[in-house]
Amino acid sequence: MISNYYHFRHLYQLRHSKKIIIGSSDTFQDGWKSTDFPEIDITSETQCGKDWKKGSKLAFFAEHVWEHLEEDDALKGARNCFNFLQNGGRVRIAVPDGNHPDPSYIEYVKPDGNGAGADDHKCLFTIEVLSQVFEKAGLRINPLEYWDKKGNFQKKEWNAEWGKVRRSVNNDERNTVEKPYRYTSLIIDCHKDSK
Repeated sequence: MISNYYHFRHLYQLRHSKKIIIGSSDTFQDGWKSTDFPEIDITSETQCGKDWKKGSKLAFFAEHVWEHLEEDDALKGARNCFNFLQNGGRVRIAVPDGNHPDPSYIEYVKPDGNGAGADDHKCLFTIEVLSQVFEKAGLRINPLEYWDKKGNFQKKEWNAEWGKVRRSVNNDERNTVEKPYRYTSLIIDCHKDSK
């Protein structure tokens, strides 16, 4: 009886929550519904459509998820975010940064790299490539943190209300005074503009 209650409560929250964490693993944030694969396969419109109505979500957040997708699936996932977002909604994406100037960082995060989970990484995105994926899906891009082609770190102030990225300049404990950019992510907000 109790397990049925929690199952139906979970389904209700999944369907009615306006802010969804994709591929949450152990990530929980106030005001967000955490999901993980295979419960939600963001690359499958059919599977997402079983629990969500198109245009029903205010926000999606995915920290270090998109690098686990093949290029075609990355675009499918971006299109599904667009389809299930409300007008005026947004997606916050954080991935390892392919322009990071530290070779040891790149070795750690690249596909088949030596870092945790890198054996399943399919892509190493740069700001140009990740932005293009979400622009093709119809979203407007606002870069928040990233390394540019010249090796300069670019950062805007951003609000954790739309998803707190743990692996970021201000939130990753590996970043110290001596090495302030030891571990950063490429972070973008993708907006579905009102028509």
